[in-house]
Amino acid sequence: MLKRLSLPLVAGLVVGLSGCGLIYKPTGHVLAHYSQDEVVPYVIGSGDLDLAACGTGMGQHQFLSSFSRVIGRPSNVLLNTSLLAGLCAEAEAQEAQLRFARALREGNTEEARDARIESQRLFRRTALRRYAVYRDTVDAFGELGNGECPSLGNDTEEFEYMAGTLTSIQALLSDIQASSSVGVPQDVAARAGRATTCMNNEKWWGVPNALQAVVWLSVPGTMPEGKDPWAQLKEAADYGETKGMPMAAMLYAVAGYGQSDDAREKEGIRQVAKIYNAGDGPEDYLILSEVAYAQALYLSDRIWTRETGQRTPFLALGDFPGEDSSDSDSDFDADSFLN
Repeated sequence: MLKRLSLPLVAGLVVGLSGCGLIYKPTGHVLAHYSQDEVVPYVIGSGDLDLAACGTGMGQHQFLSSFSRVIGRPSNVLLNTSLLAGLCAEAEAQEAQLRFARALREGNTEEARDARIESQRLFRRTALRRYAVYRDTVDAFGELGNGECPSLGNDTEEFEYMAGTLTSIQALLSDIQASSSVGVPQDVAARAGRATTCMNNEKWWGVPNALQAVVWLSVPGTMPEGKDPWAQLKEAADYGETKGMPMAAMLYAVAGYGQSDDAREKEGIRQVAKIYNAGDGPEDYLILSEVAYAQALYLSDRIWTRETGQRTPFLALGDFPGEDSSDSDSDFDADSFLN
């Protein structure tokens, strides 16, 4: 026959069983604040894009998201981890795109079709993660481009608002490459374009104005009368160069690619290479220089693959097929190297 449990013992069991809940909430708050105050600035100041995107983004997102079960969703932090995870997925998608281009050039239709399917799957994954960035940006700061600017308390929040806005546009573009299978709203880009007026263009190296001009070029009906998007893009890229930041130049190159303007695309790629190689970028935001370089390198790889079947030669970003450059190692003798 079971003995009657004493009241103190019962009370102790209740407290013990509920103790996990008492611990989880303060732990969640501490980790959310620590991530916002320390992890985010550390990551954006790091120079290892692969480690940040596929390490921090992929490795920490689910863990930090789980605290949404016990505290309010840490949207500021999660927009960063989703952003990084999206970059990781995009890098894989871009590799599949290069495989598609090589197969197409070689006339291997089966390989090309397979690579195309793989790239669509990976761009869908990218779009899903970037759409999550858009939703967390809205949750943290309010709807983009609604006529009101959010109250941004510090540099980290200003950076997150800008990065979230840029990634929201990328979500739509990634979804288009995935046959619009995710369903990112078509008005996201226009909203993001309007949101750029809430950012300090000079403080953030011309990126807000460059982003705004990209939207004008990409979304019909968004460009105000009398504006010249290419002139604004070039001015932003040149301003970024004076600050050692290649992000606006990268957006110039992306716009050239999107508008099938090969000359401007190459001009933007060259400027990214020039700024990046100078090594004068803001040390607290090194990850942005790495993002700009990686995106410009992918655009360059597309050009090289289309023309030669191979990607950009090692350390030759800014050189293109048919050009004579003493800095390019594209003409090295493989047999001599191996021997």
